[in-house]
Amino acid sequence: MAQSNYSFTAFERERMIWIAVVVVLTFLCITIDVLRRRQQKRGRKSYNAQKEKINYLEDKVRELEEIQVKPSKVNKPKIQDEIIEMSGEYLPEIEDSKTDLQDEAYTSSRLMGVHGDSLKVIENDDVGELTMVSTHNFGKLKEIQPQEFMEELIDDLKDKIPENVSIDSQIGGAPKVKVNPNSFTKAINALIRCSAHTIEGNGKITISLYASLGEAQISISDNGRGWGYDGQSTEDIKTLDLAKKILKAQNATFDMNAQKGKGTEMVISISNKL
Repeated sequence: MAQSNYSFTAFERERMIWIAVVVVLTFLCITIDVLRRRQQKRGRKSYNAQKEKINYLEDKVRELEEIQVKPSKVNKPKIQDEIIEMSGEYLPEIEDSKTDLQDEAYTSSRLMGVHGDSLKVIENDDVGELTMVSTHNFGKLKEIQPQEFMEELIDDLKDKIPENVSIDSQIGGAPKVKVNPNSFTKAINALIRCSAHTIEGNGKITISLYASLGEAQISISDNGRGWGYDGQSTEDIKTLDLAKKILKAQNATFDMNAQKGKGTEMVISISNKL
């Protein structure tokens, strides 16, 4: 009888061991499947981002191919007066008005803001730059002090907008936040330049920083034509979409209020949950 009980106990123990092995193997299978699905999802996201980047670069290449590169004008030697003195005859005037008109029509997309007798050249390709930024992993976010961050950003930006646009800053206190400083700076700068593009004649952009409901809020307002005005650049629209994507990836929200003929206000809210 005792031997029978011992055999039964051993059987039960062996049975429990096998059940435990099955449970562990089942758990491992489920874990591996979850990891595989996450890896596939991450791979699809990376593939789509790279595909978007490649499509953009292909569009840029096509645009460059369509641009007719024109040689700079070469000053022609003025020998007509000498010929007149030697021969006593006037040469017919060469009409090159067509060439002159073509040369005048040729403008660079990188030249912006002609004011008086000065020409301000602004190197700016926000769409290309933000496209590159948005396809990369932001990595570990860094804790920053918004007040110092915005003051430095505004100082660097003043020389990068048209001279007909002035900047008024109202920088108050705000809680510390975590962002990727490089990509965040590029997104804010691009939004401010988009705001400047809506302004005709002399205008002003007001940049504010304040705390609201435990969040740091950045406001960019202007007295331009209002976002969505007739004839607005498609590049500005693309820039806005890319900037919003970059901000959203860093736990920031974006709101915009535009009134045609009066101006636009953009508000970026960043949570202080570190």
